[in-house]
Amino acid sequence: MTHGDPLTGLDDVPWAQLQHSYGTADDVPGLLRAMQAGAWEGRYPPSAQLANHIVHQGTRSQAAVYTVPFLVRMALDPRLANRHRFVGLLVAIAIGRDNNCLPNGYDPREDRAYLSRLRGEADEWAQWIAEAADDERRKQREESCAQVLIDAEAVVRSYDAVREALPELAVLLTSGSPELRAETANLLAWFPESAATSIPLLKAFVADEVSPGAAATGLGALGLLGEPATVPFIGRYLDSPIVELRWASAFALTRFGIAGPAVVDVLSQVVARPPEKTETMSFLNGSYRGLAAMALAETSEATTLRAVDAMLAGLADCSGVEGFSDRYYTAHMLFTLVFPGDPAEPPRSFGDLRHVQQRVVRFLADQDEAAWPSTAMDALRRWKVPARRSDLRVYVGISQAGQ
Repeated sequence: MTHGDPLTGLDDVPWAQLQHSYGTADDVPGLLRAMQAGAWEGRYPPSAQLANHIVHQGTRSQAAVYTVPFLVRMALDPRLANRHRFVGLLVAIAIGRDNNCLPNGYDPREDRAYLSRLRGEADEWAQWIAEAADDERRKQREESCAQVLIDAEAVVRSYDAVREALPELAVLLTSGSPELRAETANLLAWFPESAATSIPLLKAFVADEVSPGAAATGLGALGLLGEPATVPFIGRYLDSPIVELRWASAFALTRFGIAGPAVVDVLSQVVARPPEKTETMSFLNGSYRGLAAMALAETSEATTLRAVDAMLAGLADCSGVEGFSDRYYTAHMLFTLVFPGDPAEPPRSFGDLRHVQQRVVRFLADQDEAAWPSTAMDALRRWKVPARRSDLRVYVGISQAGQ
C-alpha cells in the first residue's frame, strides 16, 4: 500500500494568524515536521513541545484544532515511529489533562453548554464594553471578551475534530505496537457519544489483548464510557489472576457505583502495592496507584482504617521522581478525605482527632518532614494541627518538648 505525505497541506494553514499558549502558531509546522522526522535537538521530543504550545497545562488553544488532521494521518502512517505519542496528543487536544476528568469520564455537553451560554450573552457583553470609561479600557474589554469566546470555541472544536477522526483511528486497536493499541483504547474512552461503536471494539480488544497494561486500559475505557450494559463484561475480570486486569475491573466498576468488598479489596491492594508502570497504561501518566486511590475515594469505604492504611502504605512506598505522580494523587485523595474542608471546631489535642486522622498524623510524625506532601501541610494548617515535624511529634506524644 502506498502512503502519501501525512503533512500534505500543512503550509496552506494560516498558522501565523492562529494563537497558541505562547503567541502566534507559526512555529507549529516545524514541530509537526520534526515529529514526522523523529529527530530533534534539546531535552524534549517535538511531540512534548507541541503539546506544551497547543494544549499548555490542558488548555486547548485556537491552533490545536488545525493540527488534528495532520496528527491523525501521522498516527495512521506505519512508516513512522512512536505513533502512540501522536494518539496521546490527540487525547490531550480532545479533553485537556485527563486528571481533570478522572475517575468519572468526560461529558462534552458541559463545554458545549458553556459555549452556547457565552454566545447568548453577546448583548450583555456589548453593553459592558460600551460602558467602559475610555477608548483604552473599551479596547481591553473587547479583547478580553473576544479571547474568552475564542478559548471556549477552541475547546469544543478541538474535541469535535478528534471525535470525527475516531472511525479512522479505531483500526489502530489492531496495531502491532502494544503502546499504540493501548493509547487508541485510551482515546476511545473520552467519547461517550460514540460509545455504541466503540464498546464492541473495546470488548473484542480486551478479550484478545496479550499486553496486561493495554488490556487494562481497554477495561478502564469501558468504565469511563459509562454504559451500564458493559458491567457484566467488566465484572468478569475482577478475579483475574492478572493484577492489571483486577485493578482495571475494580476501577471501572466504581464508575457504576459498584463497590462491594471484592472491589474495595482490589483497590486497597493496588493502592498499597501497584503493578509496575509501563507505557501500555497511560491514564493519569500510568499511575495505577493514583487511579486506585481516586476510585477508592468514590466508595463508602474510603475513610475506613483499611483504606486509609492502604493509602499510607502506598505513600510510604513512593520515592524519587518516578513516584511523584503516585505520591501526589494518593496524598491528595487521602488528605481530602480524612481532613475535609475546615473543621467546625478545631481539635484541642491529638485525642480529639478521629481514629483515622490520628493514624495519618502519626504516620506524618514518623516521616522526614521534607517528604511531606504539600496537601498534608495544607490539611494540618486548616485543622490547626502542628505543621512542623518536631512539634507534631510532641503533639502525638512520640517525644517531649525540646527533644
